[in-house]
Amino acid sequence: MVDGSSKVLTINDADPVNNDAGVTSVAISPNGQLVAAGSLDTIVRIWEVATGMLIERLRGHRDSVYSVAFTPDGKGLVSGSLDKTLKYWDVSGLIAKRKESVANGKKDDKSSQCTMNFLGHTVSSQRFRPQFFPHVIIP
Repeated sequence: MVDGSSKVLTINDADPVNNDAGVTSVAISPNGQLVAAGSLDTIVRIWEVATGMLIERLRGHRDSVYSVAFTPDGKGLVSGSLDKTLKYWDVSGLIAKRKESVANGKKDDKSSQCTMNFLGHTVSSQRFRPQFFPHVIIP
């Protein structure tokens, strides 16, 4: 909160996978409208900051989620899990979807889509280029 105030967002989920939804990581969207939290129960939850309402549950990981980060444009969210995967979620329409469902008096059961999976821990790298690392001394 820019004005110095604070807000408590509680995992009070009526649809838990299990009773152990401890928060392992949090991220705030670049525009400050959303907060995402990774948890021990494999679910990434997203709240709307203005209302404190839980507006999305992202399901797809098979183990605890230990990292979440919004993309710089706020349209995507990346989550990392002990299941050795990273998932890219399209969250671009969450606020609009929430406003539309409130206006229509309907609950929208469509969830944000996982649009990309990154598997394993292998990271490919390009050939080492000393010009990009001038502080590294090669004997």
